[in-house]
Amino acid sequence: MDYFIALNQILILFILIGIGYFARRIKLLNDASVSSLSKFLLHICIPAMVIFSMQIPFTNEVLMKGEYLILAAFAYYGIAFLVAWFSPILMRAKKEEYGVFRFMIMFSNSMFMGFPILSMLYGQDAIFYAALFNIPFTILTYSVGIWILRAQEKGGKISFDLKLLLNPAFLSTILGLIFFLTSFSIPDPIYSSLELLNNVTTPLSLVVTGGFLAQLNFTSIFKNVRQYIVAAIRLLGMPALVYLIFSQFIADPLILGIIVVTAGMPAAVNTVLLAEEHKAHPDIAAQGICISTLLCLVTLPLLAVFLTG
Repeated sequence: MDYFIALNQILILFILIGIGYFARRIKLLNDASVSSLSKFLLHICIPAMVIFSMQIPFTNEVLMKGEYLILAAFAYYGIAFLVAWFSPILMRAKKEEYGVFRFMIMFSNSMFMGFPILSMLYGQDAIFYAALFNIPFTILTYSVGIWILRAQEKGGKISFDLKLLLNPAFLSTILGLIFFLTSFSIPDPIYSSLELLNNVTTPLSLVVTGGFLAQLNFTSIFKNVRQYIVAAIRLLGMPALVYLIFSQFIADPLILGIIVVTAGMPAAVNTVLLAEEHKAHPDIAAQGICISTLLCLVTLPLLAVFLTG
């Protein structure tokens, strides 16, 4: 893929982010509506997208790819954990920044931005595998991720509630996987409805991302130099390291692409939500999300060209 073709595709996505940003700034959207749209995406659109994408014929080849990808996902998060743990120490971050920085390096925006990018690069079939790759993300975010955010607290322990897995993204992946394994075809009226929801998911998720960014205080966002180091690790360091390691073992360009693209996404949006819930400096999280999302406008076209040739 030519750089400018890739840049054009990425710019389309960022225009939609910009529409969400300005809609919020001119008060067509407010904090409540952005929050409601986010919940609508997480509870309706993304699950519909996942189930729709998993309506593909069952083959042993696809099953083997899926199993291989889930194993690769756990290996990826093992590598990400090590990088995330030592990076704040090496960059001499402040103690209160450790948890948020580690979380942002380990967990990327794999759904709201990762799914649209993967769909653009590899087609709708990529979402099936991306959803499988996202299973460890769901499990680890609400266990290891919460522990990372609270690790600086005295006596902090890993606390994992199985109820956290009862979220639409995870459950829809399991349901879609059951449909795939049993070769169950969803009846046409429901299938067509899922297809329509699938079509609206990408633009709406990007608009919501823009609305979220518009809620941040830009005057204080760009002052912390360490945020740029974290963004460089998330957007450049992680995909480069992951590619160097996994390209030695994985020949399938789709599977390798899913891993590398996930590694090269900006910081996960739910960093702020979890940081606020666990009193782990949500302001630092908001700064990091904004900077990494803006800088990925430069890095994502390069990543797309590299992966697609």
